[in-house]
Amino acid sequence: MDLPGDTLTIAESLSRDRTGNGYAKTRKETKTGSIRHLGLSPELKAILEAQKPPVANSDALVFLSPGGKPIDPGNFRSRYWKPVLEASGVLYRCPYTTRATVISHAIAQGTSIAGVAYIAGHRDTSMIVRHYLGLVDRPSLPQMPI
Repeated sequence: MDLPGDTLTIAESLSRDRTGNGYAKTRKETKTGSIRHLGLSPELKAILEAQKPPVANSDALVFLSPGGKPIDPGNFRSRYWKPVLEASGVLYRCPYTTRATVISHAIAQGTSIAGVAYIAGHRDTSMIVRHYLGLVDRPSLPQMPI
């Protein structure tokens, strides 16, 4: 994470190691093999800066469990995600849906479809068009003199 440059780089994922006990994690390339460099808003940069450990290197994880380990998705979902949704009066949805939220907000804010595909890590725009364009407000017909 290059926070002085206001850039977040996504180059790999941290997945469960299926050969171990289920808690071990393995670093691997992203699903599409793409590396993305994303500009950060000042608000998001401040949140990430607050999470950054005092001594950080490029391999350090940003979000860790209270014990300093990689976050277990099941524990996160049951201990934090569900209680926050309930306290906020929001119907349950799985954490992965936040991906669709970011994509639909980017589209609604006028980010080009090519830009949205880049943010999502897609090689082309077809997935965005097929799966996400229907999530944003439907347009009205343009005003025309009659």
